[in-house]
Amino acid sequence: MNNFVFYVLGNYSPNICTFGKHKSTCYRLLGFSKDIFLDFGAGVFLKFLRVVKKENIDMNNVLFIISHNHVDHNFSLLLLAPYLYIYNLFHKNKKRVQVYLPRKSILYTIVKAQKSVYDVKALNHFVEFSIDGCNFTFCKTLHKGESFATKIQHKDKTFVYTSDVARYSKDLEEFVEGTDAVLIDAGYPTKRFKSFRNYHGMTDKIIADTCSLKVKTVFATHLRILYKPEDYVNKFPKGKDVHLVKVDKSYEILK
Repeated sequence: MNNFVFYVLGNYSPNICTFGKHKSTCYRLLGFSKDIFLDFGAGVFLKFLRVVKKENIDMNNVLFIISHNHVDHNFSLLLLAPYLYIYNLFHKNKKRVQVYLPRKSILYTIVKAQKSVYDVKALNHFVEFSIDGCNFTFCKTLHKGESFATKIQHKDKTFVYTSDVARYSKDLEEFVEGTDAVLIDAGYPTKRFKSFRNYHGMTDKIIADTCSLKVKTVFATHLRILYKPEDYVNKFPKGKDVHLVKVDKSYEILK
């Protein structure tokens, strides 16, 4: 693997526009022999199919790593299943997609039952595997329900995708410490809604905490429709390598 890139299909939290302009969470990892996607939220299904058609992606080579069981991170799995059923009905070359998914959810039960189109494995902090010399490991995060961060290590280079976090736990601090690049929930740039207090962090605190862990580059994501990009950027610490990711953009993170 000469370089490592993630491409943003969607980076918004759930909102009334999720199925329209503002696509929810999905990142494609480039540079691997497998087609890897981190999360597969509501609103990105048709966009995903366009990518599959344009690049002639073999669904048998697709791997989804779902961080947690919220609709803005997993809903498109429910749409992909009937598509694959119909495809397999009319083609001899059957398609079956590999999925890592946290177990404690009704979605896990639903997706696990679709054995003819999904090869489902439970995601937890014991899971570890390698692809093209890159080691994938996982860490539980502080978020509503069962949620896991993903670390990808290639030789002495590392990348972490935290997904949504309320704040850093000791385990997540150790997981992220010294990482070359982190893709993290940007949280809320101003006062949060009270009911979401334990779901997402505050932008200035969560980004500052990430930078304090000797992370070289920070990529902030998971925007809320009520805020503008400037609201987030204005909360980033000065003098740090912090970027707010944009949809339909690619970001090189490891060389």
